[in-house]
Amino acid sequence: MPARLSPPRSPARRSLLASALVALCATFGGRAGPAAAATPRTLPPPIEGIALDVHDGDSFTFRGEDGRRLRIRVSGIDAPEHHQPYAEQSRRHLGEMLRGRRLRIDPIKQDVFDRTVAKVWVLDADLPPADAALSLVEAGLAWHFVRYRADQPPADVPRYAQAERAARARRAGLWQDAEPEAPWDFRARMRRNEATPPRRPRTDPEG
Repeated sequence: MPARLSPPRSPARRSLLASALVALCATFGGRAGPAAAATPRTLPPPIEGIALDVHDGDSFTFRGEDGRRLRIRVSGIDAPEHHQPYAEQSRRHLGEMLRGRRLRIDPIKQDVFDRTVAKVWVLDADLPPADAALSLVEAGLAWHFVRYRADQPPADVPRYAQAERAARARRAGLWQDAEPEAPWDFRARMRRNEATPPRRPRTDPEG
C-alpha cells in the first residue's frame, strides 16, 4: 500500500507553526540571542572624593567629586560583624583613617548587596597614598579575605597575608583573643541558626 501523503500546509498554517516554534525555543532555553544576553554592569573608573559615613570596619558611604554617592565595600579584608568582639574598634579605626581625608577608590566589582567593591586609598599631599584595608589588617582589626584574593592585585596577596601573620604574632587587636571567630564563620553560624525552626515548648499531658 502506498504511503499516505499529508495534504500540503497552507501559508497561514506554516506561519502559525513557525510562531509556535519560536515561542517554544524562547521558553526552553532559546534565550541565547543578542537581545536577551545579560549586559555586564559598567563600573566607574578610579574616582576621588570623601567618606560620608562609616558603617563598619569594611564598608562606608562615599561621595565622588561629581556628586555621586556609592556604597563601598573595602576589598581584600573582612572586618568583624556587628555583635562580634572588636567590631566597634574596627569601625572606629576605619573612620579615623577616612574622615576629613581625600580618598581614591579603584572599583573592582559590584557585590550581591549592590555595593561597589573597591581598593581604597587615603591621599595625603605629603605622603604616598595609604592602603586603608592593609592598615586594618596591620592593626589586627580585620582578616585578610583569602576567599576573594583573586580580586586583589597580585602583589597585594602576600603583603596582606604577611600583615595578618605579623598582627597575630604580636597579638594585636582581635588577635588578643585565643580563638577569634572569623566573620565568614560568624555569618554562616547566624544563617544556620535562622534556618533552624524554634523548638516547640513541651506541654504537660496532665495540665
